[in-house]
Amino acid sequence: MTQAVTLRSENETLSATLHGSLPARRAAILVHGQAWDASGWSDVAPRFVQRGIPALAVDLRGKGRSTGTTEDYVAGRSWSPIADLAAAKTYLRDRGAEEIALVGASFGGHVVLASSFDRDNECVASISAPVAPIPEELNPKIHGRKLFICATRDGSGAFPNVLASFEAAQEPKVLVAFAGDEHSRAMFKAPYAEEFFTQLLDFVGRGL
Repeated sequence: MTQAVTLRSENETLSATLHGSLPARRAAILVHGQAWDASGWSDVAPRFVQRGIPALAVDLRGKGRSTGTTEDYVAGRSWSPIADLAAAKTYLRDRGAEEIALVGASFGGHVVLASSFDRDNECVASISAPVAPIPEELNPKIHGRKLFICATRDGSGAFPNVLASFEAAQEPKVLVAFAGDEHSRAMFKAPYAEEFFTQLLDFVGRGL
């Protein structure tokens, strides 16, 4: 079951797709990478639903049918993806979700990690991210249970930055590293894909 959803984020209108149904105690927000949009989760989101976890795949500003432009991150300034995820969190909470899991890949991983600074998520799963280093003082602010998943030879060079953020983040935290060079969505179809999904879904479902 899928449903088209429209969200209001500041002065912009966001498109999203809800996979599964609400109300539910736990729900996930899925955040795409820089070169794709929410449709990239279409084969993945049903796996969350099968675990009883509705999943809201959100188009950030300027992606899919969302208006506006996603801003570049600038230290010390508000960042538009954080407002976009705040709108998604509000949508889920207004419909009964008490525990929110943030799941993002590549650029989306940066977004969910930063969104967790608001301390209103239960857990956060970062896939192939951070791609670029996170300032050292920010890693301890990552909130909730934490899962970092990356290929050890990640084609975008993310693994050293993932490892650094994992080491600096507060407990509870889990690092899952796969031997390969796949980045972001390429992990969904890698030789280890089923183990990847098992780790991700067990974590979001509180199995780890």
